[in-house]
Amino acid sequence: MKELNVKICFSVLAIVLCLFMLVFKREEGMLNPVFSLSNKTEAKVNEILKLNEDKELIANETIKNKFVYLAFQQGEEFVSHFVDTNTGEEADFTTYLKSGAEEAFSKKVEELLYLKYPKFIADALSDGSSPKMYQVLKNELIVHYTSEALHSLITEPLYLRVNYNDIQEFLDFPVSLDANYEQENGYQLEKDKKAIAFTFDDGPSGEKTNRLVQILEENKAHATFFMVGNRMEAGASVIRNVLNKGNEIGSHSYAHKNMKRQRVEDIVSDEEKTKEIYKSITGQDLLYTRPPYGNVNKSIKEALDTTFINWNVDTEDWLHRDKNYIVNHILENVKDGDIVLMHDVYDTTIDAVEEVLPKLYAAGYQVVSISELASLKGISLEKHSVYRSLKEAQ
Repeated sequence: MKELNVKICFSVLAIVLCLFMLVFKREEGMLNPVFSLSNKTEAKVNEILKLNEDKELIANETIKNKFVYLAFQQGEEFVSHFVDTNTGEEADFTTYLKSGAEEAFSKKVEELLYLKYPKFIADALSDGSSPKMYQVLKNELIVHYTSEALHSLITEPLYLRVNYNDIQEFLDFPVSLDANYEQENGYQLEKDKKAIAFTFDDGPSGEKTNRLVQILEENKAHATFFMVGNRMEAGASVIRNVLNKGNEIGSHSYAHKNMKRQRVEDIVSDEEKTKEIYKSITGQDLLYTRPPYGNVNKSIKEALDTTFINWNVDTEDWLHRDKNYIVNHILENVKDGDIVLMHDVYDTTIDAVEEVLPKLYAAGYQVVSISELASLKGISLEKHSVYRSLKEAQ
């Protein structure tokens, strides 16, 4: 009986040992692919590192066990790679969007792109032909663009900062959110960039002025419109459109008469009339006055409670009525702090503005209103003074 029990024990032990070996073999078979995949991911990462060894490595991290993110910098060139930890293969950033979210993600990025850049840049970058690189940071995604269409015009790096608050619903991995953030906006003024003020006289001029306002908006530009008082009531809707798009309006007298040939009391009366009409339309006060023909003297300056804005770059668009002449004159003559004179009553002027604004943007200029230019230059515009540029008061 004792011998039988011993045999039974050995048999049970043998069965258990066999079962253990079977389970071990099965587990080993399951573990081997994982071990191989880890090696595959590591091999791919090392391959990418070797291919980019001439560049500075600025990121090498695993994001939420979903992908390895590598980024390199060489001068202004940015390069990024994503290696999927599930496959060990290189993937595009859009791989890590939720299923079916790629179109909505692209639409949101495009919306922000048009908020930051003038239309001519945003159009080129959103047409699908521009290669993109994605930079993954703690609170934001940066999209770096390369555009052959803009290569000859724009030399600065083109990129878009996208806060995760704007795209978290599309991402298939958790991100850190930042409660305090601002979207990049093309109207944000930059003190370290050159700036000039565009000014337009003799309006409002109906659809011509409205078309000009649209061109300014598409190019992230603002301007100051000096309008004639006796044209304001008929152009009330145009005035509101000018202001609604972030531009500003000044007085160009009531009836465009040469102030030096008028009695001071008549000038004061006409200016008050213009201010009243403007306020009835907008609820605002007129801050600036441009005397017709730029003619102003000491008596007029003392009599009118306003700031006089003249110019130092005259396109003579009224004389030449030539788009190319106006474009070339602006490009050849403007400098930081200049005030440019044009008129929004000529189609050739508006055509010229449409052509020159992208070129000025590419040359590093901000095109702004008088108030914005004064703010950028730290100049307080004083009443009873005449400004021909915002470099010094005269």
